[in-house]
Amino acid sequence: MIIKNFSNSFKISMIYVCLNICSGITIVKVINKLESKIRKNGEKMDNFYTREELKKIGISKLGENVYISKKASIYLPEKVKIGNNVRIDDFCILSGNIEIGNYVHIAAYTALYGKEGIKISDFCGCSARCIIYSAVDDFSGEYMISPMVPKEYTNLTRGKVILEKYVQLGANTIVMPDVSIKEGTCVGAMSFVNKGLEEWGIYAGIPCKKIKNRKRNIEELSKKIK
Repeated sequence: MIIKNFSNSFKISMIYVCLNICSGITIVKVINKLESKIRKNGEKMDNFYTREELKKIGISKLGENVYISKKASIYLPEKVKIGNNVRIDDFCILSGNIEIGNYVHIAAYTALYGKEGIKISDFCGCSARCIIYSAVDDFSGEYMISPMVPKEYTNLTRGKVILEKYVQLGANTIVMPDVSIKEGTCVGAMSFVNKGLEEWGIYAGIPCKKIKNRKRNIEELSKKIK
């Protein structure tokens, strides 16, 4: 049929045109079933890649129910591993060695620079405009700063960044290299994380400091999801 050559959004629009023209509860039921069928199998929203498109990108490991915006940028996809039930929103950058677990949300404009490795564990989240660095330049003036100059003239601080289970980063948070944020910890918006954080705490500030302990209800809630 000719209709299969059109986009899903066009097909759905045509469905609603039919609803306006036709009448009767039987027609409405048929239309609803057609719309539901079109939206299945990784084609829920046209602004996210389908599963087939994601496979073509060449991501090293790709789980089920993964939604990545077509406006996101993925560099060195062969070094990126993504688990199940993951969503990555508009204008995110993923670069280098990145491992993302299950039930993870990476909100818009977040940047993950995984030169030395970034691991984001299950049930973690990065709110909008977070930046995680696994390598940064030396700004002291003793060395050059740029990937465009010879490496012998630069001095990078390096180290893998690990977010353990249930970690949440607030909007505009910056995480520096060689940092491990322990299980269950939450970091408030616009915070600067330059050292490891202990488990099940709420941290905030520049540099971030512990505010109080965090409740652990989410542990039991996550078991219900599985």
